[in-house]
Amino acid sequence: MAARPKITAEMRSDLRKSHTKAIRREGLIPATVYGSKIEGSVSVKVPLAELTEAVKEQGANVIIDLSLKEDGKDRTMPVMLHELQRDPRTRKVLHVDFRSIALDVKIHATVPVHLEGTAIGVTEEGGMIDQLHSELTVSALPTDIPTAITLDVSGLRVGDGIRIGDIKLDKAELVGQEDEPVVLCRLKPLMAAAEGEEAGEEGAEAAAQEGEATAESGESSGE
Repeated sequence: MAARPKITAEMRSDLRKSHTKAIRREGLIPATVYGSKIEGSVSVKVPLAELTEAVKEQGANVIIDLSLKEDGKDRTMPVMLHELQRDPRTRKVLHVDFRSIALDVKIHATVPVHLEGTAIGVTEEGGMIDQLHSELTVSALPTDIPTAITLDVSGLRVGDGIRIGDIKLDKAELVGQEDEPVVLCRLKPLMAAAEGEEAGEEGAEAAAQEGEATAESGESSGE
């Protein structure tokens, strides 16, 4: 298991918008810490580069040892990212919410699903993979949450699929849909996929023509 990254947070008492912009120019990001080990919430600022590196190396569910000085005392606590706010245009990180956690208590977390391999149904039968779910929710101890759920699709033929109930995890449990016949991904004929797209386009065109006919009818009535 990779070592937990450690980030030092500085207390942030000035919550004015002008100050928030100033600390971003310094390479810091405003953040809020809350959870079982925090009374209420605490406003802090953390180095953006260190946070970015931690997420890059260990994923969005990375556990960070957050060090902060409060009331003249240094304290370190394990935290996870709860929410990452980004600028909708530039995608730059604007603010982050940290949730303090207990390492011996299970939590729910969203985990990305990655498909690996090239399906036989693609190379030999002219099909295509249709992935219906790109992430799943799991329950596990914080240290047992997988970075990603990776599924091998190389053996799939046209008509085959992988159901969520078929997925087995070592130390985590799927939440919500594990007992339901929900298809995570399927391999369908390329022709069927093309026909589906064509039907969608034809439906949109028909709706547009119907709208034009209705408009023309309204104008005739007005005359």
